Amino acid sequence: MFGGTAVLLVGILLAPSLQAKGELVRGHELYKTNCASCHGEDGKGVKGVKAATLNNEGFLKIASDDYILKSMRAGRFNQNMTAFDHTKIPDEKAQLIIKNIRSFRPDIQPQDLKNERIVGDPVKGEAYYKQVCAACHGPNGEGGIGSSITDPGFLNAATDEFILKSVTTGRPGTSMPAYPDTQELRNTISFLRSKQIPLDVAQENAEKKKAEEKAAK
Repeated sequence: MFGGTAVLLVGILLAPSLQAKGELVRGHELYKTNCASCHGEDGKGVKGVKAATLNNEGFLKIASDDYILKSMRAGRFNQNMTAFDHTKIPDEKAQLIIKNIRSFRPDIQPQDLKNERIVGDPVKGEAYYKQVCAACHGPNGEGGIGSSITDPGFLNAATDEFILKSVTTGRPGTSMPAYPDTQELRNTISFLRSKQIPLDVAQENAEKKKAEEKAAK
């Protein structure tokens, strides 16, 4: 009797860890199927493909689970990233993918960022953007060496605080340095925010562009 009780207790104690391990395995498989072709199986990216490096310390420090989920749902229009809606990846599976991404650097927990609008002058911000940011992110934020930061998917997923912390944290190991928090930077964030359009409008524009390109062939 006591032996059976001991086995039961061990099973109860091991159940949470076994469940967590099983979730990581499932999350890794889902990640491989839906994300690895662009972001790399280890989150380090794929040569020749412009996609976020998901195992980067700077990214994981500020990217909340909510931001990652919103990015998955919105996609990236300028980088041909599929928008994974609930029919393609239900919430349960999306959370498993996020756990897999977190497992790249389990020592890093994201900061608790505020969801507050940053006040700045977008006109001055545009001038500062062209001076400091355009060389990597493109004259209109469409992307270049760096990612597109006027992409509707990005701007609808990222809060102002996320953008601010992205710049002040930088991306270690990449060409993106950390910049100080200045009013010029806040003006730039206001400029970027002025470029935001609703996702449904962005989708309509994308479909219209595809139709025009098809008709032109």
